[in-house]
Amino acid sequence: MKKQDINFPKLTKNEQTVLKKIIQQAKIPDLEIAKKMGLSQQAIFKIRHKLEQVGIIKGYSPIIDFKKIGIETLVVLGIKFTQHVWEKYTEDKVIEKIQKIPQVITAYRIPESNISHLLVLGFKNIDHKDRYLMKLQSKFAKEIEVIHVYPFSVDRIIKANHMGLLHTILDKTESSANNFF
Repeated sequence: MKKQDINFPKLTKNEQTVLKKIIQQAKIPDLEIAKKMGLSQQAIFKIRHKLEQVGIIKGYSPIIDFKKIGIETLVVLGIKFTQHVWEKYTEDKVIEKIQKIPQVITAYRIPESNISHLLVLGFKNIDHKDRYLMKLQSKFAKEIEVIHVYPFSVDRIIKANHMGLLHTILDKTESSANNFF
């Protein structure tokens, strides 16, 4: 019998169905899933626990309405850390430092020559964003080169979830650019 790859666990139909339900509603009770699937609450608990144990589910995050908590401006920021940073810090230390920046909502390491990281940051308003970026450019000029700045209002967010992609993966269907328009 072939041993299952723990990095890419094969999910049963029931596990896929439970995962889809959790993706749609993270706080859905096991009892509700059990009733919809015709399984016991204990069976759903075991499936949820397995999905957590193998690392498919790493946590449960709320979907935040940025505007309602006072964040009106987002910025996609392309930066390049200078040689000074790479001589002083390891990759893991740079990641650790980025994770501690309160304004950073999402961060990506980009293996490009003109940028090293792509960050999405949140700000109260444009003035707050401007003050932050001016300070970044002056105080950390030796460490960070700001390459691209794309500010926009949170009112302009078109889509902020990955449910469609996860369904495509779980259903093993291939999406194409034909679906773009």
